[in-house]
Amino acid sequence: MRSRSVFLVPWFKKEKWKMNKDEIVQKHIKGMKKHARKQQLKNARRKTGVHGKESKPRLKKISAVDWEEWDEFEFDTYQPILSKGEIERRREIERMVNVDHDLDSEKDVERNQSVSDASTGQAALVVEAGAGLCRVDLNGEIILCDVRGNVKDAVTRYVNPLAVGDWVLIQKNGNERGVVEAVLPRRSVLARPYSPDVGKVIDNLEQIVVANVDRLLIVASWREPYLWPALIDRYLITAQRNQIEAVICIHKIDLVEDPVEFNDIVQVYQTLGYPLVLSSTVNGVGIDRLRQLLQDTTTVLAGLSGVGKSSILSAIQPGLNLKTGRVSEHGLFTGQGRHTTTQASLWKLANGGMVIDTPGIRSFGIAGIAPNELSNWYPEMIALAGKCRFGNCTHTSEPDCAVKAAVQNGSVSELRYKNYNQILEELSA
Repeated sequence: MRSRSVFLVPWFKKEKWKMNKDEIVQKHIKGMKKHARKQQLKNARRKTGVHGKESKPRLKKISAVDWEEWDEFEFDTYQPILSKGEIERRREIERMVNVDHDLDSEKDVERNQSVSDASTGQAALVVEAGAGLCRVDLNGEIILCDVRGNVKDAVTRYVNPLAVGDWVLIQKNGNERGVVEAVLPRRSVLARPYSPDVGKVIDNLEQIVVANVDRLLIVASWREPYLWPALIDRYLITAQRNQIEAVICIHKIDLVEDPVEFNDIVQVYQTLGYPLVLSSTVNGVGIDRLRQLLQDTTTVLAGLSGVGKSSILSAIQPGLNLKTGRVSEHGLFTGQGRHTTTQASLWKLANGGMVIDTPGIRSFGIAGIAPNELSNWYPEMIALAGKCRFGNCTHTSEPDCAVKAAVQNGSVSELRYKNYNQILEELSA
């Protein structure tokens, strides 16, 4: 009797047509995870082996490979060549998995670059922001907007859902009113640690001062109030960490009485390469230079109260209405949650630039830096990296410290070193 040949179809080819694409992909991903676990155990056994000797892996047979055991991303170097049909099958699954992975990746990018399809409206620029309300510029029209609950309740490390400089999507619900539906992704943020009470900082929470700025103009007056170099250093570090260009403006130079003292401090920052402008609205020094800096860019002015930020802006563009008292007319900054240090206003300049004027502050903390990382933001200290006796040197009390030696010989500014120690103490508290 003639024997009859039986051709068996591998089970995975049968099952393939019974499962839809999502089931195939999920089953494959599950197999990837299982393979990774098996590979870890295999590597562990290979290292120890029998009697402490390294064991050699077994070669797999050329046959239908169990779906649960193979992984197209991490083939073993000792795995034999597969048949053409098996290669095609794996390529097909890989294509489906990669398509889904690419879609997920695109969704992540989309979440970072635009809002979801569920959020619709017109794009507008936030020019003033408060607790639950904001004013936006919609193609030249200023609109008072409420903030949608899902925007206020979004879980982020920032306590304020939006800030001046943010681009948002709004829906108009009246002639002069609207609702913020979503906040568009930011290209830059200037933030400070969240401190609801004086001297009390809540870990991992920050307040956004302004968003989407290109340049930080650090305004410090020589006198009235006195120059505070430690605050300048805080702003320089924050700008550098957020990829924001920083420019130092020392204002009220008409009050300089001791040119030697003045030059000693100015040269500290000039030597380090920081852009520096000297200005005075009394004699007009530096105003043209500042006007040029503000052209065709978005700049935020920051500094102590009374240093002359508003007077600088009025000199750059006479006629600017810099009064902020009117914002309370609609209750924008009334009620609980009012933080005067985070109030800011955005103004469009005639030269095509935009400027954000922030109210004067009494202090500016640094968020997100560990004490042992602080020296990384001092360029003069980075140049001495690796020259201290200890690799984890804090440059304070350790012996054979290259930074302390540089301070003694004058190659590192004693003023900057003093500022460093002050900030380090705050971060370590």
